[in-house]
Amino acid sequence: MKSFGPFLIACVTMFVMLFVAAAISLSPSVNKLPYGGDIVAQLMYFAIIILTIFGLMILVYSYRFLQLQRSREFGLYNILGFNKGNIAMVSLFELMISYIITVFVGSIIGIAFSKFSFLIFVRLIGGNYFNLEINFNAILMVSGIFLIFFLILMMIGTFIIWRSSSLDLLREESKGEKEPKGNFFFALIAVLLLGIGYYIAITVKNPISAFTNFFLAVLLVIFGTYFFYISFTVWFLKQKKKRNSYYQPHNFITTSSMLYRMKANAVGLGNITILLSMAIVTMVVTVGLYFGTAQMIRNVYPSEAQISYYNHFYTPKEETSESPVRISRQGLEQKVEKIASDAHVKVSNLKSILSATGLSAELNGSNKNQIKIRESSNYYSSDIYFLNFITVDSLNALGATQLPRLSKNEIALYTPEKNLKTAQVVNLEGTTYPVKGLVKDIPPIPNYVHTKQEVFLIFADEDSLDQAVEQYNTAIKKKDNSVSILSSTEVMFSIKPEDENKFKKGLGENSNFDLSFRSEQMKSQKAQIGGFVFIGFILGISFILGAALIIYYKQLSEGRQDKRSFKILQEVGFSKGEVQKTIKSQVRILFFLPIVVSIVHFGFAYIMISKILELFGITDVTIVAMVSIITILIVSLLYYLIYKITSRVYYKIVER
Repeated sequence: MKSFGPFLIACVTMFVMLFVAAAISLSPSVNKLPYGGDIVAQLMYFAIIILTIFGLMILVYSYRFLQLQRSREFGLYNILGFNKGNIAMVSLFELMISYIITVFVGSIIGIAFSKFSFLIFVRLIGGNYFNLEINFNAILMVSGIFLIFFLILMMIGTFIIWRSSSLDLLREESKGEKEPKGNFFFALIAVLLLGIGYYIAITVKNPISAFTNFFLAVLLVIFGTYFFYISFTVWFLKQKKKRNSYYQPHNFITTSSMLYRMKANAVGLGNITILLSMAIVTMVVTVGLYFGTAQMIRNVYPSEAQISYYNHFYTPKEETSESPVRISRQGLEQKVEKIASDAHVKVSNLKSILSATGLSAELNGSNKNQIKIRESSNYYSSDIYFLNFITVDSLNALGATQLPRLSKNEIALYTPEKNLKTAQVVNLEGTTYPVKGLVKDIPPIPNYVHTKQEVFLIFADEDSLDQAVEQYNTAIKKKDNSVSILSSTEVMFSIKPEDENKFKKGLGENSNFDLSFRSEQMKSQKAQIGGFVFIGFILGISFILGAALIIYYKQLSEGRQDKRSFKILQEVGFSKGEVQKTIKSQVRILFFLPIVVSIVHFGFAYIMISKILELFGITDVTIVAMVSIITILIVSLLYYLIYKITSRVYYKIVER
């Protein structure tokens, strides 16, 4: 059990985590959820892919550790007469037994944990159906995946046995991980990779570029992390050996032992750091989405109900009897009142606006007194902004205050960007608008997700806004872009929940009008975001468990390797207290270094993560910051508990 116990625990743990995702994705119970059942099933398939890749990595690492511990045993078998085929056959039978145990135990625990996890998930999305029906295909799917895993392990084990001689097998257990020697060149590569990754993360300009650059930054930081442990730490310790303080007894033992430890355990420490970083990022993003959803829905739907009508502009020759007619704000309000009257329902607090939002534009701020705006589809540009048109009367209707008085062709400007607030003139595709004033803040705009990289042009009246839209569309057509923008007239109003269906029937199947209710959107968004949070929970737990397993393996292997070294230290005159002090100092440095590096990684990634959350409408800095702090504290606490539990194994091995 000392050899096979950790391997079987790793197999069962990954089987259970994969089984949870498969059981929920394939269960007919998901289709009985009121909202988002199909979306959740698709998200679970994504989780299955991630967990499959991650599970294979953990199992290969675990099996390699198992082979290392049993190499001496296999070497003795070989010397006593077993050929390599016999030894490979022994490993095959052991893997077959391990596979049967994994499937049997994993299925039982997986069914129980899946039902428990489903309760948490239903609670997150606000559902009321709590019975998870287990589809037998889920067991077959996960068993099939693990059968492939064990076939890969069989090939790895057979290859290791086949290429090793009896002497290699006898000595294999005493070898550390073979890593490149730490030198200045590789240490410099570590600094460069981490530096470039950090620079990309902290200099990201807009949410879209943050999302696209995120994966590049992640890859750079992952490689930089491995080079950091493999080379930079070794190079740094070698530099310490050149100091005079190195020859003091405590520093001599600590530095020499740490140098050996870093050489032997660089990959393991890199794996732990990457897993902890992935756990923190995954949980922050998903939990941040969950708690920021309510705020985003309130911004996008300021009232309980709203009707949107998208205005089309036609020349007299293009108009047909089926063409939509231009509807004014007052006209749409009257239509809403008539529908409510015919349906015998009461509506109140009617507000209407005219706007054109979410346009993509490139801003040239080379002249501080003038902003040049041109249509752009280059979402990766650092100068890309979300351009929005709205009228003064519309903002007044939404409750805005301190708006400047505007005449024809004059505009007011709102933008969170400080470098754009000095503009006195806005040049929109060749048409110049004098900026009469700056607006400090604007209320939530219906159907629009606010970001920090946006510009609002506030016009004096509806005719001025329509003219600007036509100019913008004309510029698009000149660039052979067939997509035109449309302004929209929207009416917001209050209505009782029990009257919503009556009003919807009164409106009928009119495709020109878009009716939405805040309560329905809240439920739908909560279901979708709840799926993200649940996947984040499953993946986060999996990453932390993976880190815990690697830490446990490191404690076992290091304990066995250090037992002889510390025994020699005591025999040459070190007291037991001095040896214990040295042990504790090294173990703390070695096992707390990954969590510190992980927090540093996240600190540099914070700006990029905040920008990515803006894509989902999460702009509240307080929510993101609080979620980040709490997540780091929870992960750090779990890591500390793992350290305390696994360190007992280490101390038990090395104590005399």
